[in-house]
Amino acid sequence: MENNLLKLVPFASLKGWSVFSSFITHLEGKYPAKKLGDYLRLIKEPIVLDDNTLYKQIRVRTHGQGVVKRKELYGYEINTKKQFIAHKGNLILSKIDARNGAFGIIPDNLEGAIITASFLQYEVIGAIKEYISLVLALDILKEKWQALSSGTTNRQSVNEDKVESFKIPMPSIVEQEEILRIYHAIIAEADENIVKGNNINDGLLYDIQSVVSSLKMQEQKKEVANSIMQTIPFASTCRWEVEYILKEGRLKSVYDSFKYPVYPISDITTNSLFGLSIKATSSQGEEMIPMLRMANIVNGEIRCNELKYLPRKYAVTNKEHDKYLLHKGDLLINRTNSKELVGKAAVFNLEGEYTYASYIIRYRFDTAKVLPEYVNILFMLPIVRIQIDTLSRQTAGQCNINSDEIGAIKIPVPHISEQQAIIEKYNMAKKDANTYYDKARVLKKKAIADFEKAIFV
Repeated sequence: MENNLLKLVPFASLKGWSVFSSFITHLEGKYPAKKLGDYLRLIKEPIVLDDNTLYKQIRVRTHGQGVVKRKELYGYEINTKKQFIAHKGNLILSKIDARNGAFGIIPDNLEGAIITASFLQYEVIGAIKEYISLVLALDILKEKWQALSSGTTNRQSVNEDKVESFKIPMPSIVEQEEILRIYHAIIAEADENIVKGNNINDGLLYDIQSVVSSLKMQEQKKEVANSIMQTIPFASTCRWEVEYILKEGRLKSVYDSFKYPVYPISDITTNSLFGLSIKATSSQGEEMIPMLRMANIVNGEIRCNELKYLPRKYAVTNKEHDKYLLHKGDLLINRTNSKELVGKAAVFNLEGEYTYASYIIRYRFDTAKVLPEYVNILFMLPIVRIQIDTLSRQTAGQCNINSDEIGAIKIPVPHISEQQAIIEKYNMAKKDANTYYDKARVLKKKAIADFEKAIFV
């Protein structure tokens, strides 16, 4: 940034009426600062409607470094004037979420997808596209993108002029390659730790399943690839959907494998309740409490990253002073998500007052029969995941499972002492796995920090 605080700015250039945007045009670094427009070519290829072509919309996830996510188009009308074709290898950014680091490279499997006018797509010329993508998504630049954004408070965005005039340090191609080589070496080490943690987890879960079920690995794979042709007794058909009827026969071998008395979830819960459908905010004011959302349920645990908050008064009623407040031991189950993640669960055991969002159902159990930590472990096992896959419904690009369907999930329930032994075994192994995951997180942060140090003074 220029050292002098005051400088003349042409009145006509104040498009967004942002004082900061007039001063922040680049960050000083170890390398010459050059305009992005020197390395980017805007791509706006119009869509030609063709009945034989399946278009899909994609979006950039704002909570990851350079991740481009697929979003299926169900029931959306394609607007050939406001949507464009995406091409693999191009740089994509969200005009609205640039301030949140929403940059990424379009992967090979999204070639020919659709992007809306909310995104900018660029071909990178004369530079390494990954280098530019990583630089633009750095936390150090988020404040700068915020300053360059214009519009209403809730709908601020950057335009192509602001993007292309923005300057970043640009090393030579050889120097970019070396910076990326060091970055990838650290990321590779992080990935190795994740694999080690996953190996512990996978072995642990199958080991625990063998205690409560005789379903073998090969049988689980057979269930996934089960034939479309099945004979289903008329009396047993409880839901008249073609997909469900074809899958229902898969469950018999799962139920028959259980080694202990079988209970549906509905028979061992004392109550359940959907969460609040009230918009939360990222800022915490007075008398506000955290709201847990589906993103806070990860690998059977509650993660308190990116918390949002809402006034405590919404979580209580005159008759029930803690209606939507979570108690220790509550099992939270995500009822709407992608097919792989719908039905994910975690036990709430945090200190303080928390509430939860509408995409989550809270369950409380009869602990004389079953421990919530034991049920949570089962929800990660194939014997329950197969049931969730069978019972859940695909609508508008998301999978849903309602409270009745969750209540119909059957689980083997051994004596409380055996449940406790399973929980202890799980926790011991999980601790070892988490050691690898923690190391991976540290390494990924180091990779970004070292990348940033290699570029900026």
